[in-house]
Amino acid sequence: MKKQFVIAILLMLFFAVSICTVLAETTITQPFDTIGGIVTFGRYEQDGNEENGPEKIEWIVLDVQDGKVLLLSKYGLEAKRYNKKKTDVTWETCTLRAWLNDDFLNKAFDAKEQSAILTTEVDNGDAQGYSGWITSGGNNTKDKIFLLSCTETNLYLDAKYWENDDGNNTKSRIAPTEYAIENGAWFDDKYQTADGKPTGWWWLRSPGINQCDAAFVNCVGSLFTDSVLDSSAVVRPAFWLNLESDIF
Repeated sequence: MKKQFVIAILLMLFFAVSICTVLAETTITQPFDTIGGIVTFGRYEQDGNEENGPEKIEWIVLDVQDGKVLLLSKYGLEAKRYNKKKTDVTWETCTLRAWLNDDFLNKAFDAKEQSAILTTEVDNGDAQGYSGWITSGGNNTKDKIFLLSCTETNLYLDAKYWENDDGNNTKSRIAPTEYAIENGAWFDDKYQTADGKPTGWWWLRSPGINQCDAAFVNCVGSLFTDSVLDSSAVVRPAFWLNLESDIF
């Protein structure tokens, strides 16, 4: 009788562990499979109170393909210039790309998380920019972290050039974090995100109307262009995450 009781207890423990394992796997991976879903991955200062440590970064699932997902930050995480000098520039040569793939990457993600971030062949061809501007996107690059292009922003977020936009697209609007605002991010109470937050404007990797300009999404949610030196835009990182990584 005692032996049967022990066996019964062991079986119960086995099934409990199995259920917990399944639930844990579902909790970690299931949200990543839903386009439009919000997931958390990595940490970065956001609330402006550095004493309580960095907060979990929220990401929007833009695309799901063969065991990998394209993630875009839900909020504008930093206020940064596209490039530190007013000069002809492309995504390949801009200082913002260097910052994202070094400082930001190492600050926001630990070693295990970084191992799950795929190195992406980023398309910078002319077709990725706005067709009305005669500027060059430069060479393709290989990046862990990148910004969306004009074409990708239209594809995933329905963003249009401002002259062709009715101004009602909240999908492409973004709210800066408190930390980004403290560091110079501009925002406007007149326009709001889908969840009612004041909007800022965010850089794209595509060139602008001139080679010393870059494309961005304004507070209304439309595509526009500005000098690479403007430091009031927010950074909205994107990357492809490998769901088959050991981290999951």
